[in-house]
Amino acid sequence: MKGKVVNNLMLNDKYYLMEIESEDFVNKAKPGHFMMVKAQQYDYLYDPLLRRPFGVCDIERGRFKILYVLIGKGTNLLSQIKTGSQIEFSEPLGNTFKFNNEKTVALVGGGVGIAPLLFLAKYLHNQDVLVDLYYGGKTEDDILLIDEFKKYCQHIEVTTENGKVGKKGIVTSPLSENIKKYEKIYACGPKRMLQATSTLAINHNIPIEVSLDERMACGMGACLGCLVYVKNDQGEIEQKRCCVEGPVFDGARIVWE
Repeated sequence: MKGKVVNNLMLNDKYYLMEIESEDFVNKAKPGHFMMVKAQQYDYLYDPLLRRPFGVCDIERGRFKILYVLIGKGTNLLSQIKTGSQIEFSEPLGNTFKFNNEKTVALVGGGVGIAPLLFLAKYLHNQDVLVDLYYGGKTEDDILLIDEFKKYCQHIEVTTENGKVGKKGIVTSPLSENIKKYEKIYACGPKRMLQATSTLAINHNIPIEVSLDERMACGMGACLGCLVYVKNDQGEIEQKRCCVEGPVFDGARIVWE
């Protein structure tokens, strides 16, 4: 698929928010989906060869957004794309978050893992679900899009490791104080945060879904580069392809170690 970049906004020294116009993509995208984005500078060069995976951060009026952090050659090339340029990307990939008429849910995000939770928060809000957000980062630079989340969330708890924004500490601390009020938890972010959040949910018998951010090469299940391990109904450990069977999994079934 192709679309036009209508904005490529630098949020701070680390993060960018790219907005792309594509009615076709927007009509197919659901909360939890991701896409593979071409980050080549020129069509005649295949460097870098592999596309980059990004969660769908938001959609609105024929446009969708991706949030990305500068971590290497691909994302640095993305940051140089000018407004009005054409960009290539896949159709929406992977599975999606599941809903079961829950009325009160918690979203738990960390760093760039906050991206798919904005799309999810908007969807749940439009279903009359009460949504709270628990958002953690290492520093104030990792706390993004708060004004956007305020449109859809009843309550927002922010934590940073240095304490310059929100409470000092980790995001599971405020979550643990309120966890009994939630019927379901959705989380995306660093694995240690997802593991701790899943443990909290299991201990309180609350369903949890987590969106995993694995390194991917093809995004279609062919390269087996994003395998994760989960327990099936019999408690046996199985391999799953994060790009095809995921990226959203039951947090209580993931083998974290």
